[in-house]
Amino acid sequence: MDDPAPAPPEPWNHNSHYHRVVLAAVPDRCDSALDVGCGTGRLARELRRVVPRVTGIDRDEQSIAVARARDVAGDIEYRCGDFLDLPLRPGGFGLVTAVASLHHINTAAALSRMREQLGPGGVLVIIGLARNGWSPADLAFEFPAAVNLRIQRVRHRSRSRPDGYQPPIVWPPAETYRQTRRLAGTLLPGMRYRRRLLWRYSICWVKPG
Repeated sequence: MDDPAPAPPEPWNHNSHYHRVVLAAVPDRCDSALDVGCGTGRLARELRRVVPRVTGIDRDEQSIAVARARDVAGDIEYRCGDFLDLPLRPGGFGLVTAVASLHHINTAAALSRMREQLGPGGVLVIIGLARNGWSPADLAFEFPAAVNLRIQRVRHRSRSRPDGYQPPIVWPPAETYRQTRRLAGTLLPGMRYRRRLLWRYSICWVKPG
């Protein structure tokens, strides 16, 4: 029997550009990961290559349906529902991720629950969106971000493909970059925050223990 044809490459976008940040933060011997706001499951599938047990949560039913259909191996758990309400086992994960989903939820409540889901030494990685507050720091990112976006679109055009269903978009985010950083710093002492070029920020936090 012939080997199955490889899956076509998935299209580049602002969020997938930073999946590398998440994958680089996976802790050693991590055996379980939770992706909050998993959408159509792209990051969950990438995590499954390095983490034995992966769970994806999203409240959009069609996104979960697409994610399950694309999980060819059928070894990722996808759950449809609100992250703040779904029953979960506190401390049950070595990695919790949220890419472009934190602003869909109450930020303080979501950060607190993500923190609770991690076991000691577990890692929380967030790639998030926020509103510009039009501070000097915000303005300093605008021009280089626009230039970099054009470069990335040219670079990835040849291997992109139509991606079918697109998850819901929530805009604008409730918090500015500065507000998000302050809130996260309060709830996640010692977290590492970094402003990213393509209108994103990253937060990485290791749970003590």
